[in-house]
Amino acid sequence: MTSALPPIFKRLAGANLAAQSAEQISLAAVPIVAVLALGAGPGEIGALATAQTLPFLLLSIPAGLLADRVSKRRLMVAAEGLRALAFLGLLLAVLTGPLSLALLAVLGFLGACGTVGFSVAAPALIPALVPREQLSAANGRLELARSAAFAAGWRAGVLGRCTAGLCTGGGAVGGGAGAVAGLARARRGRPGAAPPPAG
Repeated sequence: MTSALPPIFKRLAGANLAAQSAEQISLAAVPIVAVLALGAGPGEIGALATAQTLPFLLLSIPAGLLADRVSKRRLMVAAEGLRALAFLGLLLAVLTGPLSLALLAVLGFLGACGTVGFSVAAPALIPALVPREQLSAANGRLELARSAAFAAGWRAGVLGRCTAGLCTGGGAVGGGAGAVAGLARARRGRPGAAPPPAG
């Protein structure tokens, strides 16, 4: 019988679930705010969607190379911090009023940059946290979190429609903060255990 995954990985898995949930919320937040607050049409929504997906095309390979050369934990914290800041900016823009399609595009682009950085670093960190025989189970756990967050993504749209982006932006910031907190706990490892290999 396969032994339980170590606590340090469970903390990473929790951080990953928070990050993936924040990603789904953020993907819903920007176009919802554009439609409800700015009356954006199909063309503008398409431009915003392009801004949110462009980092995956441009940055996935460079981010993967960077993850091989720097601390993966630090990269994940920085990436999630960037995403949280982007959607904190969305919240402030909704509350204070200086909204524009250009600002939403920039915030969506920055949030997606954070998503790319986190997504490439998280799987690369797993071999430093779990034994070789548990790699398959650990990778499956991360993928399950991504799938669960994706399946629940429609709820972000419902919240955003009701609140013109306030709940979705707040959820993205909260999810990002949860991910960063989970990574901080994962860094500590198990009480009394040897520190994990540098990641």
